[in-house]
Amino acid sequence: MTTFVLSLLLLVGGSATAVAQTGVERQHYRFLERLTEGYAQGEIQGKPVDTYLREEKIAFLQGGFSQLQAALADTSAMEISLVDGKRYAVSFFRGDQRTVIISYPASYQLILGTTLMEAENRLFEDVWRTPIPKAEEHQVVEELLQQMGSSAVYLLAGSSYVLPELNTNRYYVKNEQGKFELLYSEDLPLETMANLATGTDIDNQLMLDIRMVKYGYRTEDATVPLRQWVAFGIEQGCTPFFGVISSEEGKVVCEYVMQNEALGYAHVMKFEFNPAILVDRKGNMSARLNSYVPISNVKSLFKENEYK
Repeated sequence: MTTFVLSLLLLVGGSATAVAQTGVERQHYRFLERLTEGYAQGEIQGKPVDTYLREEKIAFLQGGFSQLQAALADTSAMEISLVDGKRYAVSFFRGDQRTVIISYPASYQLILGTTLMEAENRLFEDVWRTPIPKAEEHQVVEELLQQMGSSAVYLLAGSSYVLPELNTNRYYVKNEQGKFELLYSEDLPLETMANLATGTDIDNQLMLDIRMVKYGYRTEDATVPLRQWVAFGIEQGCTPFFGVISSEEGKVVCEYVMQNEALGYAHVMKFEFNPAILVDRKGNMSARLNSYVPISNVKSLFKENEYK
C-alpha cells in the first residue's frame, strides 16, 4: 500500500486515505461495471470510450479495461483510496498482486450515474425507502467523556465542519446504575437535539417538514421522520453535523449538514423547533433543504456570524 500511495501522490499530489468498506464500495463497484459494459459496447453515454474517459478525467494508472473486466468477473479484492478529497484510486488484487488501478474524480454524479436534477427528484423516495433502525444505545468509552463544568452533563467531543459550532458532539448523563447514557431532557433542548440529529439511538416521533430548494429554484415539500433522515444520511456515507444559530423562548434555529466527503457533496438544512415538542418526543419542525451541494460551495450557504 505504501508504494502505491507514494506513486499516486507523484501523479496527483497530496495525501491519500483509505475508504471504509460500506455502501460507498458498492456504489464504486456498480460504476466500474457500467464502465466495462460501455467499453464492451464501444461507447459510454453515447460517446466514444476514449472521449468519455478524457472528458470525465478517468485514467488507468495500471492495467486497462481487460484487467478491470477480469477483476470484476472474479470478484477480486478491491481497495479504494480518496486523495485530497478530490480523486479516487481504486485497485484490484489477485492474491498479493495488484492487477489494475483506475482513478477518477470524487463526483457523485459520475459515480452514481445521475444528474443533479435526477438525484434531487428521487431524494425523498430514497429517504422513505431507508429502514429506521431499532433505537438502541451503544456503549461509550468513559475515558472519552469530559464533564461540562460541575454539571451532570458529559461531552463526547466530535469533529467540526467549517465552524467549531457545527459539529458531531454528543452529550451524556450518568443513570441510576452508574452507567452513561445519551442525554434526553426538555430542560436541555440544545444538547438533546444535538443527540437526536447525530444518531438514531433515541426513540422519538419528531418530524421534519422539509421544503427542498431544487436546481432552477424549483421546490418540493415532504414530511420525513427525523430518525429516518438521520438513518438515510448515515447509510449513504454521510456524517451529520449539527449547530445552533439562535435560541430564544419557544424557538431554536439550527444548521444541519449531512456531509458525504467520499462523494464530494453535502445536504445542507436549516430547521427550527419549539423545545416544548421534546416533552412528548413528537411534533413537527419546519426545515429548508439544499441537497447535493458540492462541498466547495457549502460555505456560501451560511454565514459565520449566524452562529452565537
